[in-house]
Amino acid sequence: MRSRPILAVIALTATYLASTTLAAAPASASMTCTWAGTPVEPTGTFTINPGVTNVPSAGPLKFKATGQLGGECSGTLSFSGQLNAGASCAFAEFEGTVKGLPGVARFWGKGNLLVPSMLYDGAGNLVGSEYAQIVTETNLPHTTDCSTSDGFAGGWSDMFSSVVELY
Repeated sequence: MRSRPILAVIALTATYLASTTLAAAPASASMTCTWAGTPVEPTGTFTINPGVTNVPSAGPLKFKATGQLGGECSGTLSFSGQLNAGASCAFAEFEGTVKGLPGVARFWGKGNLLVPSMLYDGAGNLVGSEYAQIVTETNLPHTTDCSTSDGFAGGWSDMFSSVVELY
């Protein structure tokens, strides 16, 4: 019967994914902050240069995001880094430095518009996560920019909001 090997592979894959996901995330956050407003009223801006398109990029794309902190945090938070080579509107791996959030030095993420960024301290320890909401009223009309040669580059206001959890 062919279904047993397939079920075994599915079960092993599910177990592996569950164990790696559970091992990566602490049980709860010790501090939660808002960054760049709220999903209802986003205030953050970001830029991608050159703009990201539907075609995977030949090289890295410069990335910068900035906005005011709220909740249990205050000040201005900025991410500066890149979308790595191969980035497209459908999928990207991104990384860079963090300024404005004590104890956090770097960010890293991989996925599409719904992926969180992992936050690391200067020693490389996982210290939190960031959950950006970039599907905003401002960005929706620009989703077709992915089909142009200039791509989706951002730069306008009210582009995102986020929740930051520090462990």
